[in-house]
Amino acid sequence: MKKLKFIGLTCLAITLGLGQINAQNSNEYKLDMSSGKLIVKELDEVEFVASSNGSVVITNRDNDREKSERAKGLRLINGLGLEDNTGIGLNVEKTSGGATVSQISRNGSGEYIIKVPKGVTIVFENGSVYSKGVSFKNITSEIEVTTTHCDVRLDNVTGPMTVSTVHGDIDGAFSAVSQANPISIVSAHGDIDLGIPSGTKANFTISTNWGEIYSDLDIEIEKNAESMKRYNQNKVNGKMSGGGVSMNISSTHGSIYLRKK
Repeated sequence: MKKLKFIGLTCLAITLGLGQINAQNSNEYKLDMSSGKLIVKELDEVEFVASSNGSVVITNRDNDREKSERAKGLRLINGLGLEDNTGIGLNVEKTSGGATVSQISRNGSGEYIIKVPKGVTIVFENGSVYSKGVSFKNITSEIEVTTTHCDVRLDNVTGPMTVSTVHGDIDGAFSAVSQANPISIVSAHGDIDLGIPSGTKANFTISTNWGEIYSDLDIEIEKNAESMKRYNQNKVNGKMSGGGVSMNISSTHGSIYLRKK
């Protein structure tokens, strides 16, 4: 009798353990993808981090909050004809060139971490007023960002990259600067504050219409025939370490801070 009781308790423990695992995994969606283009649209808040495995793993940090009683048994859909096919508030559509990830709700409900393998190009698009920001950590893949109300954080990235935001700041630092393709970092109304490693080989075009440019980088400013430094409404052209990859850094109404890393 004691033996049967022990077996019963063991089975119960295993069942509870599996329930905990399933509960933990309910916030996660895995996409087998080690190359191609990952297009991510309208996520309110997202952090992209480097991954060493061959899959894209998406975690919703806010998926445990209480759901509406009236929504039980119903699927979340939107006017684009998309529905949640991941269980974490997202629609994932696989394509021949990669995958597109779209947030279904537009009510500020998403806080996501996306782990991305090195060979995957990241494309992030967000025009929502609910956006809280996007960040990239230890990413060495190519990055393309287009946002309207979104701050952009770059931590230990390399590029190549094209980053454009209208009302957001762009902050962070490069761990190294890729020489593969040009780098463009642009904000219309925000400040840009970047750390760039000493010894980086780059050709800089730095400009702001209404802000200021500050830097302690060893940039050789381009001069004209009269040996005068060339400025045009706070536009600076120059080389670092003899020149290299093209880096365009521009803010219309904000200031630019380039720091030696």
